[in-house]
Amino acid sequence: MTSYVNLHTHRKPRVEGEIAIRNAYLKNVNFQSIQYPVSIGIHPWHVHKTDVEKALTLITNNLNSIIAIGECGLDRVINTPINEQISVFKAQINIAEQNHLPIIVHCVKAYSDFANLAKQFHNVQFVLHGFSGNSETLKMLLPFKNVYFSVGKHLFNPLSNASIALKEIPFEKLFLETDTTNLLINNVYIKAAEIIGIEETVLKNQIFNNFEKIFINKKK
Repeated sequence: MTSYVNLHTHRKPRVEGEIAIRNAYLKNVNFQSIQYPVSIGIHPWHVHKTDVEKALTLITNNLNSIIAIGECGLDRVINTPINEQISVFKAQINIAEQNHLPIIVHCVKAYSDFANLAKQFHNVQFVLHGFSGNSETLKMLLPFKNVYFSVGKHLFNPLSNASIALKEIPFEKLFLETDTTNLLINNVYIKAAEIIGIEETVLKNQIFNNFEKIFINKKK
């Protein structure tokens, strides 16, 4: 049976057959005790209080233990200057590019900034986690072959951008997630399949194929 891929979560797997990519915090990650896929990165919220060089070294020293860089990215709602955020984000993109790793991206009101970087680093695979952009934003990003979209909790609000965008996201660019919520990933799949109007099994198979393509085969 095909597994449920949970693209981004802060919890251990909670559903039978779940492949959960858990976000690990740099300051307390213990790779020896982790038995599931993890991602590590410098979140834009933490840039101002992080020793960036030390954090980048920690990421680089543990590349064999992670499946992706992130979450990291850009956020124009916070006080940290966007140029500073871009600098730290680019440093992590460089690591990802050199080591053939995908990036799980946090992006808030900075999609144009992100698009400029996605264009520059066309060999890096980016997954916009918790995507909630409107149709215009989606239209701007869809031409990028290296940009994927992950949606989750917002699907349970029929008026959300995510619920509307879901029908416009090509299957081969789609992921699902639970993030920090108490949602179970199988329920997210059920809701997404309902919105799209396809069988849940078809959705699971497609997302698993997407996972293999950019998280597994990319490293070979």
